[in-house]
Amino acid sequence: MRLLARLTAAMATIGLLAACASPLLSPDDRKQVCMFEVDEQFGRPTFHANPLSNAAGGLVGLTGGALAGLSGGFPGAIITTPLFALIGAGYGAACGAASLTHPAAEADFERLLHAADTGILKRTLEEHLNAPRAECSRGGTESLVVATPDTRIEVETIDAGMGCIFGEQEYWFAVKWRTIRVESGKILNSTTTKCDQKSFRSIDDWFASPDQGRVEIERVLARTGQRMATELLANLNLPDCKLRSRESGEVEER
Repeated sequence: MRLLARLTAAMATIGLLAACASPLLSPDDRKQVCMFEVDEQFGRPTFHANPLSNAAGGLVGLTGGALAGLSGGFPGAIITTPLFALIGAGYGAACGAASLTHPAAEADFERLLHAADTGILKRTLEEHLNAPRAECSRGGTESLVVATPDTRIEVETIDAGMGCIFGEQEYWFAVKWRTIRVESGKILNSTTTKCDQKSFRSIDDWFASPDQGRVEIERVLARTGQRMATELLANLNLPDCKLRSRESGEVEER
């Protein structure tokens, strides 16, 4: 029962990270936000262990997979609940068993995560938000250079986690952030942007080249910052953020 409770709590945490309010600004607000500053309020990204990957054995994965199936959390399946739970259990068992062959994978990923330059998200976000826009009254490049920020993005937390330890390397970032008008203190939005990344490299190859893995993490963070800027200034809600890396190392949407 305690195992079941721990797994339920862990999966609920990941589910909450995935859920988010709309990041969209109102049309009137979008015309008024012309110069942004980004305030990083987190110390470093928080890593969340995959509840299905557990080096203690396949039983944890089996139980967690069944929970994922019953809750509708198993990816890609649209079937009746009992069969959903059965397939989820099989997936969880495979996930748990795979962790036995790579017992240090999540710890190694966490080390690379903390070694990465997370400031690239802030720099990319500011670059894209402060690019000239026709609807902004300060659309000229020169005025943007000297302008005082009128809007602040507060990045409250960055959470991260890995997928199951087989096939290609997969991981995710969830950035909790909000937008505030500097002069009035008005909160324009409060949301979470979650991006799922799938590398072209296998698990073995990814961890065999830790420097390349760190660079990929930084590129995913940059893409996540770009996605946040796009979400904020979009007219409509965007589809889920799903990324992939190419053999060239570039990270793109999929």
